[in-house]
Amino acid sequence: MSPKAEQHSRLAVLGTVVFYMVVAISMTLLNKSVLSSTPMPVFLLLCQSAVAVLLLGLENAFGPYKTPKFESTTAKELVPLVFVNVLGLIFNNACLQYVDASFHQVARGLVLPFTIIVTVIVLHQYPSPLALIAALVVTFGFFSGVLLDPNHASSAASAAVAGEHTSSLGITFGAMSSVSSACHAVLIKRGLASVSNSPISLSYYNNILSTLALIPMFIISGEVPAAINMLSNGTASQFVWGAAITGFFGFLISLASFLSIKVTSPVTHMISSASRGVLQTMLAVYIFGDIMSRGRIISIFLIITGSVLYVYAKNEDSKRAKQFDKSTSNGNAESQDPESLERGDILFSSEKEKDGYNE
Repeated sequence: MSPKAEQHSRLAVLGTVVFYMVVAISMTLLNKSVLSSTPMPVFLLLCQSAVAVLLLGLENAFGPYKTPKFESTTAKELVPLVFVNVLGLIFNNACLQYVDASFHQVARGLVLPFTIIVTVIVLHQYPSPLALIAALVVTFGFFSGVLLDPNHASSAASAAVAGEHTSSLGITFGAMSSVSSACHAVLIKRGLASVSNSPISLSYYNNILSTLALIPMFIISGEVPAAINMLSNGTASQFVWGAAITGFFGFLISLASFLSIKVTSPVTHMISSASRGVLQTMLAVYIFGDIMSRGRIISIFLIITGSVLYVYAKNEDSKRAKQFDKSTSNGNAESQDPESLERGDILFSSEKEKDGYNE
């Protein structure tokens, strides 16, 4: 690679990481702002998803990325993935409604441990000892925040919708969101196989099917009377603008995720996620006035440390798997030592599969 091409590659990676972090942080903070004034997490999610579908259609018509023709057979194969994704998003919004934006990362801190558990049970893929230690550090960080932080809803934005036991309810929704995210991490492998390993196609189907799935969810949630009352009494302008803006950022997250998969490695993506957690916490303190207790600071530090340690463990396992693959006579390491490729790798059971995902 020439120096000019290498510099362009580094700039592309840096630009993609910054773009993803800005969009993801903005989405969380905007959602918190809207939910503090209009506590209807499912209706907000439905509006956001509908806006994302509209923008995806416009992008498909005029943008560089073209989505595939919608096929019912493919849609049926993706139903489990979409269902789990929708549940995870609903739980995530409900969690964010009841806890501080700076505590949101703590409330959803069990994503990594749950993902490892689901992967072991469903895929029979076992993490390395170092990856297990990383998961334990993250778990300890979660319980540190839950037990040592005296007030999980310290800001005015959280107090606006606070009630009796709402803080505990937020933590419960955060744990349920973690379980959904863990199942989603496993199901996404099969989902990508259904769309020929095309992330943009998966995003296309996911947005359309999620919007359809959220309609009955909205009815079941009991938010319909509140939504009708808001729309009829002329107080919907703030919510509509908030839903439109956050829906736009939701569309950008789909684009950012696609670019992240194309340009960066999984390791870079996870490290940027950890950095995003720190910046999001700092901005939440500044914007919403969140109170950072000693327990919350310790919790966030442990969760980020464990996440980075897990990235390191996965990276080391990947290097060892490559070396083992080169040292075998037939070049098929997976058939001779399957566990060497499975340990510590949640989303990809082998380097070849990961390469296919990144194409």
